[in-house]
Amino acid sequence: MPEADRFGGKLVLVLLDNKHAPSIQGGRSLWGLHDPLAYSPGDRTHTITVRPGFVTDLASVPRWAWILIPPDGPWVKAAIIHDYLYATGGTGRWKKGPVTITRLEPYSRKEADEIMREAMANWGVGWFKRNIIYLAVRIGGGLSWRHSQEHVATPAVERYITD
Repeated sequence: MPEADRFGGKLVLVLLDNKHAPSIQGGRSLWGLHDPLAYSPGDRTHTITVRPGFVTDLASVPRWAWILIPPDGPWVKAAIIHDYLYATGGTGRWKKGPVTITRLEPYSRKEADEIMREAMANWGVGWFKRNIIYLAVRIGGGLSWRHSQEHVATPAVERYITD
């Protein structure tokens, strides 16, 4: 029997294409979350909620690998939760708003990566692809975690996204 969906909220994104702010970063399109997206990892005692306005590039897959793992595959919800944990250093503190994780202590980088793998499994991503993606972030995500910065909604983003 398949596990129940641990995601809360429908994924609604806005493509950031505006003359006042670049819509591409590192060769990838940027998207703003229109509605909140939540995920309950592990034993479901805690929830991670990504607030509207959060900016993501979906799955940060290098262009040369898009033929096998496109950035907008069925792992997108998991990638957004993962981006949020990386961007906030696992704290859920973003854009001077309330903390949006219900766990008292921040998530570690390893926990963030494991949550992404678990969330991909929950959403039905096959064993091979979810483990390739997991290994890629374990190997290549260290620099991003060490340099995590809050994703801030620019005025251009806020024109399209409402709280």
